[in-house]
Amino acid sequence: MKKESRRIEDLKKGVPFIWGEVIAFHKIGEYDIVEYHPWKRDGIVVKTNSPDYNKKSYHGWIGERDTSHSWETLDAAIVGCIAYKHEGPNHKADFYFIRMLRN
Repeated sequence: MKKESRRIEDLKKGVPFIWGEVIAFHKIGEYDIVEYHPWKRDGIVVKTNSPDYNKKSYHGWIGERDTSHSWETLDAAIVGCIAYKHEGPNHKADFYFIRMLRN
């Protein structure tokens, strides 16, 4: 089995993603977002190398800096990356922005 990675450069070269099976790469300005099927779960146990094809998640980077966050939609990932850039890792602006749109 190949070594897994969280580095965007590695993922673009085909190294497996540690959080799931990569579906697509999205580049928006300085933001890189990976669309992926997360690993299946059985309770609290994560079944590595067994993608849940019924779910999609999105993980973001700002430049080469990993946000260490994943989101359920591409919209939320874009807003989350922007919030992370301006507020740091404990950001909340994305949560309130998305919540505002749903009301």
